[in-house]
Amino acid sequence: MIIDAHNHMITGNIIKKMGYKESQMSETLKEFSRHDVKENTDFWLSEMDKYEIDKCVFMANSSLDNDFIEFINSSTRFEGFCKINPIHSDSLDKLKKEIDVGMRGVKFYATSEGFDVSSLKCYPVYEYCEKNNIPIVIHFGVTIGRNSVLQMGNPLLLSKVLKDFSNLKFVIAHFGAGFFRETLMLKYKHPNLFVDTSGTNNWLNYQDNFMNLKDVFRKTIEVYGCEGIIYGSDTRIYPDGYRKNVLDIQTKILDELGLSSSDKENIMHNNSKRIFNI
Repeated sequence: MIIDAHNHMITGNIIKKMGYKESQMSETLKEFSRHDVKENTDFWLSEMDKYEIDKCVFMANSSLDNDFIEFINSSTRFEGFCKINPIHSDSLDKLKKEIDVGMRGVKFYATSEGFDVSSLKCYPVYEYCEKNNIPIVIHFGVTIGRNSVLQMGNPLLLSKVLKDFSNLKFVIAHFGAGFFRETLMLKYKHPNLFVDTSGTNNWLNYQDNFMNLKDVFRKTIEVYGCEGIIYGSDTRIYPDGYRKNVLDIQTKILDELGLSSSDKENIMHNNSKRIFNI
């Protein structure tokens, strides 16, 4: 059984809501814009059947987006995480509305939107999420975001928050996307912190010491344990379909590391089910 805990569903309406004009669109974004919610739903379910993916979790790219909400509620095999900027004054109201329409958790784009996750302005959102057992996924580190502020991408900014909200579950996406050492350090004494494996992990190109993805998995397992890691592919579906190459590479690494069946099941399924309440 496989749960892919990190993906994106993008339509033309979503791209417009993200603020892109047609002249700013890459060929990939133009391809996304050609497909509506129904086409996305059908293609996703077909690819999931093809590669035996039982359930997918999707990260929103804009807040209270009708296309995304419709998509998430179109199949019981889809789960959604809303996009919130927690320093905005209306963030808590938006979050409550998102949960009411079926969202399972929250995604922060700390680097892309250039905000400090340790700011006290974020605390009302943290308080609400802790009280209601709503997990938070955060993209720290490098990103393709046009207006990203990299100094806000350091996971260590979350250190005090993890202490202040010790019952709130946080997931750092993409192994920290370049802040790998910091992601490992942050786990110390924080059982409410987890990490996902999603994407091509090309952040490895920016490391100053030789390390490959197998090394990353080995060290992360050593620090987080097999109960603290969740699988994700970061698939966007168009134009190339599901990222089977990511699935193949990562499952091969788990095999090469000699993990037991139960440890592999934790990473590929059980952990996301437990952490994300699905």
